[in-house]
Formats: sequence, structure tokens, C-alpha cells
Amino acid sequence: MSEQRKHARYRTIARARLPGVFEGDALLKDLNVTGCRVEATVFIELTEGATYTIEVIPETISKIGKFEFLGEARWIKTSGDSYEAGFMITASPSKKEFQRYVDYLAWRSSVE
Repeated sequence: MSEQRKHARYRTIARARLPGVFEGDALLKDLNVTGCRVEATVFIELTEGATYTIEVIPETISKIGKFEFLGEARWIKTSGDSYEAGFMITASPSKKEFQRYVDYLAWRSSVE
């Protein structure tokens, strides 16, 4: 989890859903073009190495619509009442919205 990354991960406050696995909202904690981290306050049944559809609902201020991508679960961590999972992004059917959101996060992190 703490290895050196080629691409910086950008902090986000977007909501995330994993259709068919977890219908509630989770938090998309960080994102870049190669991966992301999702956190939930309830247990989510995930399998490392399996691929999941992740729907992202960006924060309203970004003015970017909902999009989705496919992510392979790379690690899963349980800590108290928090559940986190790291995903490697394998495909993005909503490529334009996905890239717009990553660009928005990069811009936002440069002005913080």
C-alpha cells in the first residue's frame, strides 16, 4: 500500500458504488489513471484479483457527471469499523468523464 507510485494519487470526496456487490455508498478516497482506493463503513465482500465495476459520483462542485470503470481488487484492509480496498484500473467505459475527473483532481491539488 505504501509503495512508490509512478503517478500521484489525488484525494477525492466522491461517492463510489460497486453494483451487484455493495449497493450502498462508499467513499472514493483517492484516484489516478492507474488505480484508486475505496473506503466503506460496512463490510464489503471482495476477492483480491477479481474485477469489479466501480461507479463514481463526483462531488457537485466538480461539475462532472457520474462515470464508471473496471478495477481489479489488489488489496483489502479491515480496521475497526472501516473497510478499505485498493484497485488497479483495468478499463474505463466512461473514458471522457473519468479523464475529466482526474484532470479536475490534479488541478484542485495544485491550488490547495
